[in-house]
Amino acid sequence: MAKSFCHHREQYPARVLPRFLLKNGGSAQRLLRRMIMATLAALFCLAGIMKAGAEEKLVVLVSSSDAPFQKALDGFRDSFADRKNKPAYEVVRLEGDAAKAAAAVQKMRSDNTKHVMTIGSLATDAVLQEAADVALVACMVLRTEYLKETPNATGVGLEFPFEVQFQWLQKLLPDASTVGVLFSPGENQKRIKAAISAAKKAGIKLEAHEINAPQDVPAALDSLARRVDAVWVIPDSLILSAPIAKNLLLFSFRNNIPLIGPSEAWVKAGALYSLDWSFADLGAQCGEMAQKVLDGAPPSTLPVAAPRKVLYTLNLVTARQLKIDLSEQIVRGARHTY
Repeated sequence: MAKSFCHHREQYPARVLPRFLLKNGGSAQRLLRRMIMATLAALFCLAGIMKAGAEEKLVVLVSSSDAPFQKALDGFRDSFADRKNKPAYEVVRLEGDAAKAAAAVQKMRSDNTKHVMTIGSLATDAVLQEAADVALVACMVLRTEYLKETPNATGVGLEFPFEVQFQWLQKLLPDASTVGVLFSPGENQKRIKAAISAAKKAGIKLEAHEINAPQDVPAALDSLARRVDAVWVIPDSLILSAPIAKNLLLFSFRNNIPLIGPSEAWVKAGALYSLDWSFADLGAQCGEMAQKVLDGAPPSTLPVAAPRKVLYTLNLVTARQLKIDLSEQIVRGARHTY
């Protein structure tokens, strides 16, 4: 826009000129006209330069160099591919280092950064703790509670809504009417309460067992073995610990009860299936949010979102061992199979 003003040549009417110049002939008029046009052109150019300098740069903090984070970054970049006016952004890679995260946030504050996008929990936590006043779009975070509680933040979490998870459970395991789940109350009490409600609406009975220590697991699994058609593993730091994970996988095979894993790694280890993410689409989804924020939308007007694309991974060996019949369409639709 500034360039077109700098090269603009518009003729101004003589009535804008001082009267004494009108009396001195056309040469004086032409001289003053040139002076006016030169001044206007300079002012327009200056305005364009000031506007360009005032455009906010988006800082993108990437928590890790692992493949999922790079795919999310690529998706973020692709989200601007069709835009004529692409936003300016700077990528800062933290390499999983908390010290780098702290230094990056400190630099943001010294540079008076106004907009930031984070990929992963390391970057997101650092910004929420030390720079909660910036406009934040967070990507690839498991827990979105803190985003919802921060007025200047929004983003896309990793967890699929319970309704979506139970829809897929019924699609892959249509005969499973009672599902067991283990959880630590200190971490997941509220989420389990919401899950029980969502399961009930879907026609599923959720048998939830509190686990406060690894020693509680054997008795809980013995109870579930007599009452459930499947076991659902949720993100829970205690339940995902190696000893309990091993117990859950062994329980599944010994009792012919399918295990629904929280990630592809669990499916590879023996769970029947897991819902998975398109990391590129997560990045694109967050990139679209970031563009809205850069265009002036307050983050508080953009609700924290769930992943919009659902993928899944199957373990066909487990399905055969547990005598679970999966349709050819279901198998073909899987992102990966084992």
